[in-house]
Amino acid sequence: MADSPERPDLPQAAGIEFDMPGAGDRALGKAAQNGLALLLRRLADLALMPAGRIPKPERDLLDLSLSHAYGQLDLVTKRRLAERTAQMAEPLPHLTRHLALDVPPVAEPLLLEGAHMPVSVLVEAAAVSEKHRALLALREEVPPELAAAILHHDDVEAVYLLLANPGSELCPRSMENAVRAANGRESWHRPLVLRAELSTWTASLLFWWVNAELRREIVRLHLPDAVMTHSTIEDTLGEAVDAAALPQLLRFFRRLPPLGADAQRAVLQAAMAESPAAGVQALSEHCGLRAELLSRVFADPGGEPAAVLARALGLSLEEAGTLAQTLGGPGREGLPENAAALFEELTIPRATALLQLWDEAMAADIAELHSQALLGTGEEGSF
Repeated sequence: MADSPERPDLPQAAGIEFDMPGAGDRALGKAAQNGLALLLRRLADLALMPAGRIPKPERDLLDLSLSHAYGQLDLVTKRRLAERTAQMAEPLPHLTRHLALDVPPVAEPLLLEGAHMPVSVLVEAAAVSEKHRALLALREEVPPELAAAILHHDDVEAVYLLLANPGSELCPRSMENAVRAANGRESWHRPLVLRAELSTWTASLLFWWVNAELRREIVRLHLPDAVMTHSTIEDTLGEAVDAAALPQLLRFFRRLPPLGADAQRAVLQAAMAESPAAGVQALSEHCGLRAELLSRVFADPGGEPAAVLARALGLSLEEAGTLAQTLGGPGREGLPENAAALFEELTIPRATALLQLWDEAMAADIAELHSQALLGTGEEGSF
């Protein structure tokens, strides 16, 4: 193969220069360098031979030799090695690692297409640069360990490519980390909503960050109607069973007590006589949801959380609008059109399940904030 062309924008192969004043000596030095370059290229050719053609001890020694001399390979040779190594079933491990951690023009074939790359090397490559992470996120198959490594570095573009890649696989912890980091990163929202790994729990967290259209998608794709579970509970325990008597394990399926006319009047009177916070507290005592959650529901600018609450409490759209306007504080109006559209699509079991999930998440974050306050960390919860 011909020597790498001179390129001022690319790093050149390392060479050893000596202070030799004679023209003959300089010619000899140049000849030695050319000979070394030719030798390295031929050794590289041996490295690309099928594993069965060279005994394993000799391949190991060849791998070690090329690893030691890796810095003296030119970029053209490195790129050729990477392209061919990406197709090999048993590549030389040390040489493969050097290639994968090299500059993106060299590493690209291995990061994108290397079918037999060790996951440990791919995870190591994810720490090299943003370009490395973007290439890794586009692999045909991204195992959970690699996905977690890409998410760890929090590159907006690389994570978007990862989430949009149907061949990537995210473990539950990675999904929750991605959802909690998605606030304000709109490019992540749709790919997250469409991920098969998005559970009911993580979907309930993501609901807060996304727009009206995706909130409706979350309800449609990821929230259960829980008809079978409610039916089983009622058939076994009876419809009149006290929700407080249900085991803690079944808290996600308990029905909220309807907010009748008298209860609505009491909530609204507390809000008007004292403050919106007093009305929220009265509503919290009625339905058994945390006041912190209800405050957030009525503060949400989109209005969809208030629509969810209204459906679960058996309110009409007009009653829901009045409640939101009164408990949402000064300047807050009733339910906007997008919230009304979600209200019409919701079933009571779906709305109830979503509220219970939010309440559970709020409880966990309150406990975390309390723990951090005791430890003096001063960090804020992410819910």
